[in-house]
Amino acid sequence: MTVSKEVDVIIVGYGGAGAVAAITAHDMGARVVVLEKSAQGGGNTRLAVSSFTGVIPGEAAKEHLRALCSGTVEDEIIDAYIEWASKNVDFVRQLGGDPVPYFPGPTFPEVTGAETMLRFRPADDALQGEGGRRLWKLLQDNVEKRGIEVMTSTPVRRLMQSLDKEVVGVEAEAGGRISKVLARRAVILACGGFEFDERMKRECLAMPQVYALGHPDNTGDGIRMAQEAGAALWHMNAIACPLGYKFPEYGSAFDSHIPGPGYVIVDRNGERFMNEYGGLYTRWLSVSHFIPERLEWPRVPCFFVFDEKTRCLGPVSHVYGRNRDLYRWSADNSAEIDRGWILRGHTLGELAAKMRLSANNKLERSTARYNQFCGEGEDRDFGRLPDTLAPLETPPFYSIRAFPCLLNTQGGPKRDAKAQVLDPWDRPIPRLYAAGELGSIWGFMYQSGGNLGECLAFGRIAGINAASERPRVESG
Repeated sequence: MTVSKEVDVIIVGYGGAGAVAAITAHDMGARVVVLEKSAQGGGNTRLAVSSFTGVIPGEAAKEHLRALCSGTVEDEIIDAYIEWASKNVDFVRQLGGDPVPYFPGPTFPEVTGAETMLRFRPADDALQGEGGRRLWKLLQDNVEKRGIEVMTSTPVRRLMQSLDKEVVGVEAEAGGRISKVLARRAVILACGGFEFDERMKRECLAMPQVYALGHPDNTGDGIRMAQEAGAALWHMNAIACPLGYKFPEYGSAFDSHIPGPGYVIVDRNGERFMNEYGGLYTRWLSVSHFIPERLEWPRVPCFFVFDEKTRCLGPVSHVYGRNRDLYRWSADNSAEIDRGWILRGHTLGELAAKMRLSANNKLERSTARYNQFCGEGEDRDFGRLPDTLAPLETPPFYSIRAFPCLLNTQGGPKRDAKAQVLDPWDRPIPRLYAAGELGSIWGFMYQSGGNLGECLAFGRIAGINAASERPRVESG
């Protein structure tokens, strides 16, 4: 096996965190190479919907993040995130961007300190959902302007370590050949999560049939490499996971977006089980109900049910994520009805039969009860706000199957406040760093825009500290 090159800092993964780390390490004077598995960079950043977080620093922000992470993140790591995330807007401006506030800010407005969570997106973002693509274009332009070497279609297979466990480089594959790339200072892992590794999802996530909206090359490679190097893992069951649709014609899922309030979500018995207007990223908690006596997950899949009036309001998917480049949803949902993705019934009973609900189907009864709440202006079952209550009363009626669909996973190698990867005894693995959703700090509840905000914050932390490592004594 030959040595193909030797640089100061190797960055594995060319998404948002990898690009930020590359820019930062380069500006610190390091020679950098970025190794990317896919033929095109961008990762989940390019596919992201809209925004990145900024934080108002102080004790309130710290208390808020402690609550969202449920005590799984040490204070010094939270402090580091707050310090650097509070500078995200300035950093984007330094790169030539023009971020503007994006509302609403906090995802959990009732949790103490929520007012410190701010969201921003690139200015002139005329198309909803293009924020990630615009941010990625800004980062990519800055990488190219600096002449930083990026090797695409070059998956890294394993980390190389010396006898004293220092990470000294990587083994990478290009053109069918494996070669060594050596790092004089450090390696930064920024190669995403495990949304498309079915085995890892089954082991770590407490639900079956969990699909993903994002980048199909996020298959947990960085997690396995870090484990082999002795890393501890954290947040492996933490996810950002709304509901979406999965069809066999497409490898990635489609996001769900019903364009008006005239809908309900029901389980396989046809019963409502949640406030349909509750938190987008916490819907997976509502569907993760398990009945041990029957070894049954009655809410996976679940079903969006709506009427003709709602169908005519617009597409029931924005088509964000991976499928944005592959499919255009019809304006009135007619093409998806013709495809069989959306079921139609002239009555709720006919629709229930097509949905193949369980023998104790309660769809008609559940819908009648919901319609009654709409008339009374109060959802006595799940507390849906009055201005979101609209009855289902205009036939025909429609249904579409929904599953937990990952924006991304948060788990991976545990890191410290310097972005160093830690072993099971919380000791840094020498010369190994991580950034982005690979071992994200988001330990339980996810703040919207938090992952892009973390790419900007911990990408810089990793880049600075990796470039500041003393050079290894060169061989030969």
